[in-house]
Amino acid sequence: MKKIYQEKVFVFPYDSYRFAGQATDERILYITREHKFFLFIKMFFVLLIAAAIFLATYVFSLAFKNIFAFDYPSFLLPLILILIVALIIIGFWWVYSVWQKSLAILTNQRLTKIIYTTPFNRYNQSLPLEMIVDTSCSNQGFFGGIAHSLLKIDTLTARSSASSSGVATNDVSRVNKKYFYLENIQYCEDLQQYLNKILSVLSHSPERLSSFRPFVPNLKAEARAKFLQEHYKVGEEGVEVKKEQNKIEEQAQLSQEEKPVS
Repeated sequence: MKKIYQEKVFVFPYDSYRFAGQATDERILYITREHKFFLFIKMFFVLLIAAAIFLATYVFSLAFKNIFAFDYPSFLLPLILILIVALIIIGFWWVYSVWQKSLAILTNQRLTKIIYTTPFNRYNQSLPLEMIVDTSCSNQGFFGGIAHSLLKIDTLTARSSASSSGVATNDVSRVNKKYFYLENIQYCEDLQQYLNKILSVLSHSPERLSSFRPFVPNLKAEARAKFLQEHYKVGEEGVEVKKEQNKIEEQAQLSQEEKPVS
């Protein structure tokens, strides 16, 4: 079983991945994380902070020399440079670790987020599919607008039907209008339409969710159908991983070839 937090890229099919709290009958339909564009922005801010510290130190050294008419100790500047380099390395590691470990997961039962606030601390948020009222995609802020224009990155919003009692309700007066966000993800609009299909299946034929096809990003129509046909066998009983079937067929063929000829 793959360690889900250490994966740099999530490869379809997602059956080899497991996350903490996943039920035995719960299937992962899609895994993603915040787009790398925002990772690079955070790393850029680390560099800005380091540059600001270096500039402040340089200005302070000039002021110290002018006021007291002598230089500060010669070892101080190299020491500060070493500390700034260490700050950059630790900052990059910190930002990357938080980014890599924070995940957004869609299963056949819920939307869930695993959010790391530090490389060591995390919290989870989940929203059952039956409590989703509607969905939307949007972008906010300056960087969000740039990301949407260049890379089609948006934030997926799912509005919950949970009332103050925690039970789903259609009574508008009792709905708290709680929102569940998957922030700064690519293929947001495609994922939104896919989620809407899941909600439709859930309301009309919930038994079909156990075999509902996973979300395949960046593929549409004929390309997606061909990809699924190559990786999955679709029958009356639902969806089975075709790779497993090919493995069984190959083993059977090898066993036939190894039989002695009489």
